[in-house]
Amino acid sequence: MASKSKKAKKFDRPKSNAQSPSSSSSSAWYYFLAFLPIPLLFLASQFLNATVSSPASDHGTGSMFDLIATRYDFINRALALNLDMSWRHRLVKEVVGAEGEIFTNKENNGETVRILDLATGTADVAILLGKAAARYKSTSSSSAVLGLDPSQNMLNVGITKVEQADLSNIVSLKLGDARKLDSLDDNTINAATMSFGIRNVPEKEMALCEIHRVLKKDSSPTIESKLAIMEFSEPGPDTGIMGSLARLFIRHVVPAVGAMLSGHPKEYMHLQKSIKEFPSPPEFVALMEGIKCPIKGGVDGEEWEIDTFGSFRVKEVVNLNFGSVQIYVATPILKKHVIS
Repeated sequence: MASKSKKAKKFDRPKSNAQSPSSSSSSAWYYFLAFLPIPLLFLASQFLNATVSSPASDHGTGSMFDLIATRYDFINRALALNLDMSWRHRLVKEVVGAEGEIFTNKENNGETVRILDLATGTADVAILLGKAAARYKSTSSSSAVLGLDPSQNMLNVGITKVEQADLSNIVSLKLGDARKLDSLDDNTINAATMSFGIRNVPEKEMALCEIHRVLKKDSSPTIESKLAIMEFSEPGPDTGIMGSLARLFIRHVVPAVGAMLSGHPKEYMHLQKSIKEFPSPPEFVALMEGIKCPIKGGVDGEEWEIDTFGSFRVKEVVNLNFGSVQIYVATPILKKHVIS
């Protein structure tokens, strides 16, 4: 009987987990190149601090923004890693409501819903508000968004964007200062917003009192007027490692990258400095709730009230981006002087 031929067993060679020398070398270079910009940007920020005079605290005026207006949006997106529009969307949602309640509430009684966007800049927030007004358009009332800013060049960019968005019938942009809202009557605004602008106002109390004056204070509880302020701050020590990284980013990456992209180093040194000097969230809440705004009353509304003053009640502080961005949502209130 012929013997059956046996097939030789095939054994696979065990695969080695070890990388080849060339592969290990390539990985090392990738990591090196990925982290190379960090020390370079740190050195660049140190160089700027050493060679460019520190801007004054009130440097953030309209004329400063006139210089950087044409590249402002591009640099904003770059410095915020393209996250800033999501923050603005959240700001608008806090004001208009998840379902556009500010526009659709029946208690508007056919009156125009007026929203004021201060420090509107190139109108990013004003346009989002205008889109929300168009989306939740009511048959019983109309809507108007007014954006004010002290920089004409920023407004020129914004006007073009409003026209491109086909919102000129809802959104209007004008030159204006948050500290002096003379063109607006008392108790006429349903909501006010301000994104990344209050830290550039030296007299913050003056601006807050002007906002308080124009906001409606006789609204029903279901449609009470709102103020929503979005601002940067340096993350505190309780924000963990990501907060620490965000703090380093603000201190070193922001001024260096901003200077390189804009060609105006002093303006972006001001940005970093103004964020560093801005009150912490608890301090800013205390400022808003502790403010004492003079109130006019009487039969003709022209007499100063003696025993009443205006203030804000902060209803919510929304923390974003590892504690480096806050949205302060508040309502205007009236208080009585306590005589001891």
